[in-house]
Amino acid sequence: MAIRLYRNGGCMTKGSVTLGDVAARTTHINIACSRCERRGHYRLSKLVATLGEDFPVTSLAGQISDCPKQDAPTWEKCDVFYPGLRAIMDGGKPSDTPKPEHGDDDDD
Repeated sequence: MAIRLYRNGGCMTKGSVTLGDVAARTTHINIACSRCERRGHYRLSKLVATLGEDFPVTSLAGQISDCPKQDAPTWEKCDVFYPGLRAIMDGGKPSDTPKPEHGDDDDD
């Protein structure tokens, strides 16, 4: 099993950041699209309860996105990213990753 150590002593297994990895560091995850104005702020406890702590963050968009361009050709496809995720995984605090100014909020 491949294990990557982070500066703060945390680790990532199997080469992919999981919901459990992120939930151990913060309570919410921000999700955004670089091709449109869609933004979201999701409670990690709900995502972990639904998808499991071993669920890879790289697969998260396919589970929660209702973007009509999700299955479009590559040059038009939805381009989801996770603002602040690197700071969280490198030991940043949730306050280092502000909530989106607009967009969906799953429960707050």
